[in-house]
Amino acid sequence: MRNVMAAALTGLALLGLAGTASAQTGLAWPPKDVTPVHKTKAELEKQAAGFTARLQQTFPKVFRGAQNVEPGNWGGEAEGVFDDMQYMTNWTEFTVNGQNNTVFMQVNAPGFFSNSPTQVCEQNTCTGRESDHRGGVTVFTKNDLYGTATAWNFRRNGEVVYVQSWTPGTEAQLAAVASDRAYTFTR
Repeated sequence: MRNVMAAALTGLALLGLAGTASAQTGLAWPPKDVTPVHKTKAELEKQAAGFTARLQQTFPKVFRGAQNVEPGNWGGEAEGVFDDMQYMTNWTEFTVNGQNNTVFMQVNAPGFFSNSPTQVCEQNTCTGRESDHRGGVTVFTKNDLYGTATAWNFRRNGEVVYVQSWTPGTEAQLAAVASDRAYTFTR
């Protein structure tokens, strides 16, 4: 776990997001005073374009040597956004040293994702939990049946961002992406 934690902080530093990680990993859930966010389709499309640009900018740094970073369209169960959508998902494909990689991510608006970090661990196989650099908590889970690792970043404003990979040993990179505050509904 120390190696995962050290690698996660290294990943955050690569993004220019490094901060002080506190030893405390508790986070009251749901946070008090969560303000739901309601955006129009046009606002969400602009936000999705920003998310895509961020993926293309940061993935080669976070997943060292990533090439051919191909983010899919942001949306829900189907591609595309609609008025008042409370979450957006994306599939991103890229290669590292000739190996194909796929990352799935979901950005949830404040208050939309109701499970607490504890509930996520009760429903999944938790492999770790740590504070992020901004007062949130990142929970790590794995699913041996599907061969996935997931980093779930719970934020003080009620947002939850989770990032999943099918490539072993990518937990630190997943945590760096999930805790990146560029992926938010509150801008």
